[in-house]
Amino acid sequence: MSGITTLIFVAVVMFCILSGVTLLAHIYNLNSIKSKTVGDGQHGTARWATKSEIRKIYNHIPFTPEKWRQQAAKGETPTVSRIIKHRFFKKKNEEPDEALPQGIVVGCTGGKHHTTAMVDTGDVHALMIGAAGVGKTAFWLYPCIEYACASGMSFLSTDTKSDVMRNYGNIAKGYGYNVSVIDLRNPTRSNGNNLLHLVNKYMDLYQQENKLIYKAKAEKYAKIISKTIILSGMDAASFGQNAYFYDAAEGLLTATILLVAEFCEPQKRHIVSVFKIIQELLAPLKQKRKESVSAAYGAFTERS
Repeated sequence: MSGITTLIFVAVVMFCILSGVTLLAHIYNLNSIKSKTVGDGQHGTARWATKSEIRKIYNHIPFTPEKWRQQAAKGETPTVSRIIKHRFFKKKNEEPDEALPQGIVVGCTGGKHHTTAMVDTGDVHALMIGAAGVGKTAFWLYPCIEYACASGMSFLSTDTKSDVMRNYGNIAKGYGYNVSVIDLRNPTRSNGNNLLHLVNKYMDLYQQENKLIYKAKAEKYAKIISKTIILSGMDAASFGQNAYFYDAAEGLLTATILLVAEFCEPQKRHIVSVFKIIQELLAPLKQKRKESVSAAYGAFTERS
């Protein structure tokens, strides 16, 4: 009798466990998720921002390029006047002018004569995607460049068709910018940069005032240039047994730079002259080695 009771008890327990598992599987399954497009998170939580959120996130700046250009022409900092609307009394008050906050123009509101730019002042990236002819340059890039010039931001613009330089180069100069061009098709038309500028500067000061501090600075910048050229992004620790040759090349380049800065004409004190001198030093001798050594020895004895 005890064996039958135990069997019945075990059967009841198993039935309860299976019933519980079935009940839980019926309650907690995928069919219980609400079939809403958004709101529950099963299809993502991204959505379009509301108008109130847009007003909080972005700075709404009156887009007045004519005013900004006039202020820049007078030597003044371009400013913006914000208008405050009071709900109850419906009065409009203008705050004192303040400098433009730096940022990216991501949109606009208003019409042709009263345009308000929505500016994102955060440290963010913006990607503009559009088909040909939709106005990526005219209606988005140009306003961004105008606002960047007015707010005093430095920027780099890729300009394969030369439209940006042609249309906004002089405008940027009107704001007080130094516009430089790197033309990969015609490199001779690009703005140049003399690597030996600081070396030439302190070498001239040394020759004028005869102070060793200027010569030391010239040598310092010459070593920096030669180390940058020789290493080319490599780690000096990886040279191993060849470190001697790299050090010798660096010393030769430093000496040649100082030679050019001290003795060459002002128009020829640049890195190309250094390259030509080293190229001549590496050129093969036209005479045989024994003849060249004897000729050098003869010249040395005649001078002595």
